[in-house]
This record gives sequence, C-alpha cells and structure tokens, in this order.
Amino acid sequence: MTLTIILIAAMVGLAVFMFGMRGSSSRSSVPDAPRDEVRPIAGPRSGDGPPFETEATASALAECYKLAFTVPGFDYVISGRHEDVLEKVNHNAAAAVHQREYFPRRPMLLPKLMQALNDDESTRRELVRLILEDPALAGSTLQRANSAAYRYSPEPVDSLDRAVVVLGTDGLRSLLATAILQPVFRQPKGHFDNFAAVTWEHAQRTAAASEMCARVLGNADPFIAQLIGLLGPLARIVLFRLTMETYREFPDIQPRAEVFIRAMQSQAPNVAGFIASTWELSDPSIRALQEQTDKIPPDTMSPLGQAIYFGELCGALTLLTKRGTYSEEGAQALLMEQGLNRKITQEIWQAANRAVQE
Repeated sequence: MTLTIILIAAMVGLAVFMFGMRGSSSRSSVPDAPRDEVRPIAGPRSGDGPPFETEATASALAECYKLAFTVPGFDYVISGRHEDVLEKVNHNAAAAVHQREYFPRRPMLLPKLMQALNDDESTRRELVRLILEDPALAGSTLQRANSAAYRYSPEPVDSLDRAVVVLGTDGLRSLLATAILQPVFRQPKGHFDNFAAVTWEHAQRTAAASEMCARVLGNADPFIAQLIGLLGPLARIVLFRLTMETYREFPDIQPRAEVFIRAMQSQAPNVAGFIASTWELSDPSIRALQEQTDKIPPDTMSPLGQAIYFGELCGALTLLTKRGTYSEEGAQALLMEQGLNRKITQEIWQAANRAVQE
C-alpha cells in the first residue's frame, strides 16, 4: 500500500515537472516584442503599465507652465497673503463654473452644428446657414479650406458653400470646437500676457492630437475626443480669471505665478469635469474626464480617456519641441514610454503640429 502511494506521488510530480518544462519552453520560444511593435493601448487592461504621472511627464507639463507664465523656474513656497489667495481660489473653484465672468456658457451654435453634422439628412445649405451665424467660425472655415491640407486646386476657396464641400463632414467636425471656443481664450492685457496665447496653442494641439488618437484607436468618437480635449486648457483659463480676480481683493500684493500654477495643478481636472457637467455632455465624456482627475494608469482608462490623456501630453510636448525645449526624438520616446507604439505616436504628433500650421 505504501509503495503504491509512493508511485502515485512520483507520477504526479513527474507530470507537474513535464508540464512546467513545456510551459517554460513555449514561453522561451516567443521573443520579446520589439519596442516599435508594442501593441497600442486600445481598452482597459491590467493596470501593470506606466502610471498616470511620472517624473518625466510632470517635468514636461511644468515646462509648459514656465512658458505660459514667462518664468525661468518656480519657488513653490507659498505663504502669507499669497497663501490666502490660493486658499480662496481652491474654495471657489467649483462655484466659478456658474459665474459668467469666469466661465463661458456653452456656445449656442455647438449643439446645433453637432446635430447637423451627425444628421445624414442635413443639407449643405443648412450647414452654411449655421456657420454664417458666427462670423469667426465662417472665417475659420474659409481659412481651413484654403490650407495646404485641404486645398486641391490653385484657385482659392472664396465661398462658404465651396468650403463646406472641400472640408467635408470630418473636416468641419475637426474645425468646429476649436473655432467656436477660440474667443474664450482671449484675455485682456495685464499680468502674464503670454498665458492666453500659449494656452490657446496648447489647446489646439491637444484637441487635434486627441481627435487623431481616438481615430486611430477606433474605439471613441474623434469629434467628442477633440471637444473634451479642449476642456483641460479651458479649465486653466477659468482658473486664471478666478485667481486674477481674487488677487484684486488683495491690492497690497502683486500676483505670483506660483499661485496660479498651484491652483491649476490641483483644480483644473475638477473644473474640466464641472464644465462637462454644466454643458450636459455625455456620461462617457464625464467619465473620461474623471479618469484624469483620479489619475488612473492610462492602460486602464476608457478609450475616450486614453485619447484625452495622450492628446494632452502630445499637445504639451509638441509645444515644447517647437520652442526647442525638447528634441522631437526625446519627446516622442516619452509618449511611447507611456504606452503608445511608434506608429500612433507619429500620427498624433503630426496632427498636433498641423493644428497650428493651417
């Protein structure tokens, strides 16, 4: 009896050993994927990829703040009256989205144009009529139609009707959100005059990269990704206005860049979510923004959340590369370190650069 038990145990042990060897052999026969062929993020996975924020990504975004506020570095020791300003801004950030002087209402044309562009029954005449309601949008439509990316003849596009034909539905959708929201990013002269222009450029690049990322991943609406991509920079504009107004309550001190930046770093994701809720955007849109607030790893985000995340990072990196702060190779390597493959990195990179060339 004892001998039988020993034989059975030996056979089981041998079987386990052979199975383990077979698995080891199978695994060793598959080479590691080359860096350029790592599969793209395309949906929630295990969360074992890179974190939401690394020292490298935080450094890139800090460089954008330096550029926007025209400062060589930061002294993050905030005390005294400046600390009082920051505390008040943090306290009032949520309420700011309901106050017209800080927060823009949803552009009236936005839902109308979205409906028209998504409706197969809409005619070109209807689109032209809607675009004509906003002179700035009409000008942007003609400008885009005459850009190198769309113009296919030596003759200039000089009518909105023809511009609508040239751009097509996708071209109009990609133009729509940025053109309508551009006036919101304008600021009166005063302190930190460079902030609005840099933030607007970052917004354009982010929106274009988010749109392209959604398009190539294929699991999110590109137009919605573009629109949501604009809300992060828009939130920073809201917080800039709120902080500047709060400083007016403290006339004995001059505004400090660090106070603005600290408020934006802590409150901008929340404010972007408040904007989306106030504009009654879709649940997936609000969830994608919440993923940025919660700082979850990008490979666990929804497809729309991933498009926003990589769009924001790509927008920042192309902005900095244009100014010579980063090399293109190093900046693209950072995007790949966060989970994209080389092909998608290059596509969203080109989209972000085209956004400010047209």
